[in-house]
Amino acid sequence: MAKILAIDDDVVILRLVRKMLELNKHEVTTLESIKDITIEEINKFNLILLDVMMQGEDGFTICKKIRPLIDIPIIFMTAKSDEMSIIKGLTIGGDDYIVKPFSIHEVNARIEAHLRRESRPKRGSESVFIDGDILIDLDAKKVMIQGKEVSFTKTQYRICELLALHKGKIFSKEAIYEAVYSMESDSQISTIVEHIRVIRKKIAEFSLAPINTVWGVGYIWQ
Repeated sequence: MAKILAIDDDVVILRLVRKMLELNKHEVTTLESIKDITIEEINKFNLILLDVMMQGEDGFTICKKIRPLIDIPIIFMTAKSDEMSIIKGLTIGGDDYIVKPFSIHEVNARIEAHLRRESRPKRGSESVFIDGDILIDLDAKKVMIQGKEVSFTKTQYRICELLALHKGKIFSKEAIYEAVYSMESDSQISTIVEHIRVIRKKIAEFSLAPINTVWGVGYIWQ
């Protein structure tokens, strides 16, 4: 049994997909958009079925947004059958492309094939920290928010990593300074305040605010 996420703005198609996959003992979640689900929740699925032609964000846009943050198969199911659309879907990160109207047996066969050979290491391993729409790649030393890389200096990245990996723990300015600067550094502790101001500003561009101030004590990632 696999956990499958189906995204389509056609409720009739979603109903058909759910019935079809549940007959094969899969656990199916259906959505008409991705507005009400986080990247962290998406990563709990084993496979995504994604329509292309939807109101608002289309499937290609959604795929480009989430592909850098997930390691699970994405199968497009769409009426767009022209060669250029198929090439685009596979180029931007889709693993397969099924044209509507589709055969139930074909969809089942494609899904089972992808589930059998899926061997990507899953996001959420020790090398990746995920908190909602924020992903920190601990190996590449990069911060991704809603699928976009956010540029931080090395010191700012270290501060993000320190606070995020100890989510819920309060750090004083002095503790942060000792953790992110070398013993030989001649930087002032006051620079920590400025670094955190810049970090907050950049994250706030995505309407997020994970770093909070505990007055008189320090900072916390919540």
